[in-house]
Amino acid sequence: MLAPVSPTRLRALLYAARINVYAISLSTLWTPLNTVLIQQRVSQIVPETIQGSALGLISLVGIGTAALVQPIAGRASDLAPLADRRRPFIVGGTVIDLIFLVLLWWTPSFTWLLLAYVLLQVSSNFAQAAFQALIPDLIDPPELGLAAGVKNAFDVVGSALGLLGVALLLRAGMGSGAILIFLGLALALGAALTLAWVPPISPLPLGTRARDVSDLIRHSVRVDALLGSVLHHRAFALAVLIRFLFLLGFYPVQRFFLFFLQDRFHVSGAAERTSLYALGALLLGVVGALVAGPLSDYLGRARTLRVSIAISAVGLLGTALAPSLLVLAGTGSLLALGSGAFQAVNWALLGDCIPRGRGAQFYGLANLATAGASALAGLYGPLVDVVNALLPAGTYTVTFSLAALITLSSLLPLARLLGSHTSPA
Repeated sequence: MLAPVSPTRLRALLYAARINVYAISLSTLWTPLNTVLIQQRVSQIVPETIQGSALGLISLVGIGTAALVQPIAGRASDLAPLADRRRPFIVGGTVIDLIFLVLLWWTPSFTWLLLAYVLLQVSSNFAQAAFQALIPDLIDPPELGLAAGVKNAFDVVGSALGLLGVALLLRAGMGSGAILIFLGLALALGAALTLAWVPPISPLPLGTRARDVSDLIRHSVRVDALLGSVLHHRAFALAVLIRFLFLLGFYPVQRFFLFFLQDRFHVSGAAERTSLYALGALLLGVVGALVAGPLSDYLGRARTLRVSIAISAVGLLGTALAPSLLVLAGTGSLLALGSGAFQAVNWALLGDCIPRGRGAQFYGLANLATAGASALAGLYGPLVDVVNALLPAGTYTVTFSLAALITLSSLLPLARLLGSHTSPA
């Protein structure tokens, strides 16, 4: 039995909550944007016969760009010769985000929609890269699981708030302009609280940081330095591979859930229903993250990850085969618990492997797995269109079953990680 929460542990929990508040804002923006709003905009401006491919293209180009940008942004934050090398990136990126949200609302065509989405990805990832480094910057190793659990619980809380806000605005008959104002206010509030609550992060010592802006740009875009960081840290590379395979199976369900409800169950008002269903699942994800993160501090990362991967794979397969909305609710609950637990423990595992002071760069490299998997999940779009043309009744049975197998394959690099002395068993 775990010991009661001590006053020291409680202070660590509250401190982790303060430094992770921007996670709520990021998820409030991106979950409804990727789950509801982009699909809605695509359905408004793209012919129905190619909507799956159009959505896949937006995901592939937009999120693929983010996968490349974040490691560069993270290295820039790490090496910045500033008195505070984190908060200026967070606040500045947020201000630019607000400009591109206006562009996303205005866009009159698919080309402009794609451009607005790509630019928003770029600016948001500069803020996100600096934010993600706060845990390794400010949290001691024995508390990494706790802090990662809080961070990923906040991810889910933000997703829930975003989906609930969008659902309520849709129910009230509000348009995309009101929705994007809501998302922009959430971003601005998170940046302001981060500025108030997070202490400044001092620059690296002389000789290990950039000398000026031109030196910072030159060092930030060096591909050999970026990739060399992964090649010289085997445990970190394996943790990134685990994350990539898991999310490559998970993201297609998130991305195509609205179309899934329409095609499999003929649900009316699918955009609003998608928000509400996803909200319930995400609340369960909070439980998974808050339980599994601290638990991994005691039982080890690898053991806790095995359980979370297995639960998620069962949930994915159950979703693929669900014959009714009631069964879908049960399998979706398993998927929510498993994915929430995975995110927290994998984040802590990555933190175990990151050199001190290099959190933005290394978590940016880890985002190659996150954004890369999300971008490649866009390739399910053409698969959905092709399978739907050949086997309409089995479209999502095939695609989501494949997703479950891919998620389960993340157990293979996890088995190799057990041989690394740098990973908690």
